[in-house]
Amino acid sequence: MKIAAVLPHVEVFGGVRRYLEIGNELARRGHYFVLFHPDGSKPEWLEFRGLTKSFSSLSKETFDIGLCSEYSVLPYLEKLKAKAKCFYFLLKGHKQEKETTKKNYFFLGNSEGLCSYFEKKYKISCSRVSGGVNPEFFYPARERERERNEFRVLCYGRIYRKRKGIQHVIRAVQGLHKEFPRLKLVLFDSLVGEDRRDPRPMIKSTVPYEFHLNLPQSKMAWLYSQADIFVSAERRAGWSNTTAEAMACQVPVVCTRSGTEDFAFHNQTALVVPFPHPLLLRRQIRRLAKDEELRLRIAGAGYEKILTFSWSFLADRLEKIFEELMKLN
Repeated sequence: MKIAAVLPHVEVFGGVRRYLEIGNELARRGHYFVLFHPDGSKPEWLEFRGLTKSFSSLSKETFDIGLCSEYSVLPYLEKLKAKAKCFYFLLKGHKQEKETTKKNYFFLGNSEGLCSYFEKKYKISCSRVSGGVNPEFFYPARERERERNEFRVLCYGRIYRKRKGIQHVIRAVQGLHKEFPRLKLVLFDSLVGEDRRDPRPMIKSTVPYEFHLNLPQSKMAWLYSQADIFVSAERRAGWSNTTAEAMACQVPVVCTRSGTEDFAFHNQTALVVPFPHPLLLRRQIRRLAKDEELRLRIAGAGYEKILTFSWSFLADRLEKIFEELMKLN
């Protein structure tokens, strides 16, 4: 099959990773896979086996399948010559989502929760195509390069994105510092996207912390594996990449249900809170901080569960969906 995806860029974003990983899997299977984005350059942060082309060449060939997840580049999906076009929902709550559901697209969603949301709200059919994790990049790195008197709580650091809930995590950890004076907060992010804002000056914490910016992919397993706990307080997420990555590095997780319903099950593979609030997060962080046996059990179960979400499994699912679409066209 000839498959094309339309993206706004190929920088370090979870949504971009999805297309690079999917493209690699489908290209390995002999499919022709092209990523169209403004200048057509190759991504520098992750090897890509498919082709990249600029928007200026959109109309030069015809594809079987066209894919898009970003509302900002929908006009380019419209220009793409494809027998079937799919909009792949990664988030909910966007101002253009209602309008998009009325278009003549086939719809995909990257989690059970997200698909259920769109089906109930807009009465559309939405195929389940979950996220994935690459164990070549995310794995338990056993060596610990830190002082024994630290207890590290890791979280994503893009604090200016309110739906990421970083401020909730900071407040939750601050409320535990007197009880657990060894606590240290660790955050990470990359300077990507149009605004390229540096989040570090926005972090205000009374707990000791460190911030890792622009780490290469080869160092991410090391970073996750230095943590004793990973915490996610997202809302309106489709698939929580960072939570999945932490689990793949065998780190026990405290998270919201947002973006994690497919793999985070309370008291089994993670400790899950119903919504992002410092008090709720603090209770679950405290449980893990006090109980090493619980940490080991949750980390082990989470690791086993997340490894079932491989990019190969995702490519299998997409192939079946695309084959069915070709029968309809």
